[in-house]
Amino acid sequence: MSETQETVDKKTTVKQYIESRAQEILDNKAKAMAKDIVVDHKSKSVTTEERQLASDFYQALSTKNMRAIEEVNERVEKQWHGKVQEIGTIGTGTAGGVLVPTTVADSIIEQLIYISPMRQIAQVIDNMPAQLQLPNESNLVTAYWVAEATGITPSAEVFAPNILTPYKLAGLDTFTSELLQDAATNPSIQRFVENRFAVALALAENAAFVSGTGSGQPWGFRSSQVTPASVAQSGAGLAYTDVTALMFKLATAYRAQGVFLTSSAGLQALVNVRDTQGRPIWIDSFSGLAQGTTGNGLAAGNQAGTVLGRPLYVIDEIPSNLGSGSNHTELWYIDPSRYVIGDRQGLTVDYGTQGTDFAADQISLRVVKRVAGMPIDSNAFAKLTGVISS
Repeated sequence: MSETQETVDKKTTVKQYIESRAQEILDNKAKAMAKDIVVDHKSKSVTTEERQLASDFYQALSTKNMRAIEEVNERVEKQWHGKVQEIGTIGTGTAGGVLVPTTVADSIIEQLIYISPMRQIAQVIDNMPAQLQLPNESNLVTAYWVAEATGITPSAEVFAPNILTPYKLAGLDTFTSELLQDAATNPSIQRFVENRFAVALALAENAAFVSGTGSGQPWGFRSSQVTPASVAQSGAGLAYTDVTALMFKLATAYRAQGVFLTSSAGLQALVNVRDTQGRPIWIDSFSGLAQGTTGNGLAAGNQAGTVLGRPLYVIDEIPSNLGSGSNHTELWYIDPSRYVIGDRQGLTVDYGTQGTDFAADQISLRVVKRVAGMPIDSNAFAKLTGVISS
């Protein structure tokens, strides 16, 4: 059945909003890197109405007034619909928890992206359905030379093996009633609360995106969902030829979009590697060598550090205690577009008491989100094993 023009227009509007927010967040991150400070959170204009709703949200939580909470939740639902979130994908208070205002959700998501290397580079799908079937890795789109008046051979479609499924991720923290009351009138305290949840969620997400088992959590790129090309370090120390051998484990189509991933221990090893001309293959993003320099000496474009011209991201969820001596780590080279993250529903907050909360006049808050993750093409992943940092 063909879609109505109204449905097409709605999807286009949703897509435009998502793309604009994603670009805005990445722009903020670039500004922050240039200033060597945290993300410039003031760059997104917030209306008086949005600011008041965030204030009322924290006030309602601090008082535990059910009528106020229900009233805030109704306003938040309208706000999300006004931000072109599709009905049925944002969750409701009665379905579990109080919906988070878009300004608070944006704050947490912005920090998630800033903290999480995988969210910075992976392909992220917003407003994903309960399950999303993705094409099989062996099911590549094929192109043909076609003569006039001759039919085009369709590409085969095999979906079943890659089913992107979201899982619940929750962060639990306890605050005094006074702190939440202060948050209602102080945006800086709001940021403090939101940052605590963002850090916890980002660390949990990133651990799953790296090594998740697919059971109750996303699949990681180090999991059995991927069969990467593999090469071992050839000598006692990491060498230039090891790194080039890793890069060329990927076919040209993937290699051209590749990025390096490693632990801090892996980066330590890379810093000491030189090419055949004695030049370091690792270029720090702030050295001004990789992309030219700005007036203050910082690297133009504020890119990640590079190895052989390709970005490198440090992900400490990659183990550094591997091997018989427990001192080995891994260096990965991947096409990040072949790792897919899916976000399902808006953020919700559950509140309550536990342990001594009642006696201490504290409130426990649980931020809940649903997220999926899966590598979808083993051909896009290669790893170098046996990397020793010292």
